[in-house]
Amino acid sequence: MNTRLIAIVATLPLALVGCQKAQYVDPKGNDLVVNADRMNIQDWNLLADQVVQSMVNSGVLARLPNQPAGVLLNPVINTTTQQFDTDGIMKKIRISLLNTGRCEVIMTAGPGGRAEDKIAQDAQALKDFQSGKDNQVNPNNVPDATLTAKLIEDRARSGSTRQVAYVLQMSLTNTTTGRAVWEGEASVIKQGQRSSVGF
Repeated sequence: MNTRLIAIVATLPLALVGCQKAQYVDPKGNDLVVNADRMNIQDWNLLADQVVQSMVNSGVLARLPNQPAGVLLNPVINTTTQQFDTDGIMKKIRISLLNTGRCEVIMTAGPGGRAEDKIAQDAQALKDFQSGKDNQVNPNNVPDATLTAKLIEDRARSGSTRQVAYVLQMSLTNTTTGRAVWEGEASVIKQGQRSSVGF
């Protein structure tokens, strides 16, 4: 009996460790886990919202040749010290751009003929073949504008406080003129001594 009681008591801490409390949080709230020294998903949201809002407020999307304008998004150039999938940031930017109603994102053509949506590219090629236009450049694949993005970081320290700034720089180029028609920059700056909860 004593041996059985000891065994139960010995396994009790392991059972308690296995029962972790979890809860849903508002993805735009202040209860998200924030790391002062690395990017978090909420940083992607903040950066995307800032740059797209700047672009919309400038009125440049309404001045592009066609409405809605066809925009081709280049991959984000990541020069930070972190390795992560920058498609997460670009996806947030794409969603915000499409929600403006001023542009459509080209998915079936890209640099070097690469397509983000290969199935859509194949379907478009088949339709072009069936209509006898397979040897012609599809005008729907020629972007009215291209968007480039670069992510940089700046680190600073004062005593035990660390600060990191993540900056997203973007340029919109009118493909008819070859000139940049908008440039924007968004930043997220965080301070801390260790990973903490709350921004």
